[in-house]
Amino acid sequence: MRRSTIFWLTGIAIVIVAAFIVYNNLAPSVTEQNVNMKGTIRQTTAEEYEVQLTITRTKKDKGQHTVYPYVPGWGSISFNDEQDKRFIRPASVGSTGAMEAILRQALQRQSSTAITEFAGFSIPDAAGTYKMRFTIHPLGEEAELIRQPMIYYVHLEKLLGKDLSWVSGEPLEIIKEYAE
Repeated sequence: MRRSTIFWLTGIAIVIVAAFIVYNNLAPSVTEQNVNMKGTIRQTTAEEYEVQLTITRTKKDKGQHTVYPYVPGWGSISFNDEQDKRFIRPASVGSTGAMEAILRQALQRQSSTAITEFAGFSIPDAAGTYKMRFTIHPLGEEAELIRQPMIYYVHLEKLLGKDLSWVSGEPLEIIKEYAE
C-alpha cells in the first residue's frame, strides 16, 4: 500500500472514533439536578383545589420543557386573573404530543394505571426561581379524593439525532385545611 492511502485510512479511522466518543458523551443542556420543584395543594371549595409551585432552575434550558401537575381525577387548570407580581402566569396551558408521550412513558414505567388527560405549561427558559398559583377542578361529574398529587418537569432535547429527554417528578404537599 502506498503511504498516502495508509495516511488517509488512519485519518478517517481517527475521525470516526472521535465522532463516536463525542456522540456517546452528549448530555442535555439541563439535568434533573439543575431543577428543584416544591409545591403545595389545598382545598379551597368542594370542587376546587389551589396549587402553589416554586420551580428553581440553575441553568438556562436550551431544549423544550413543560411543567405538568398530575392529580388523578383532577385537571382543568385555571390561572388566577389577578395581577400578583409574586407569581408568573403562562401564556398558554395545554400539551404537545411529543412532551405528553415522554411523560406517559415515564408514568407507565412507574405504574400500570391508565392516564387519560394532561395539561401543562412552560416557564421561562432562563435560570431563576419561578412561582405559580392556579386552581384545578374535577375531570368528571363527581370529585375524587386527592391521592398522590405530583408535579412533573418534562425536558425534551435532541442533539445530533440522540434523544436527551428526561422527566423529573416531585410530590405536592397536601395542606389539610378546608376553606369554606
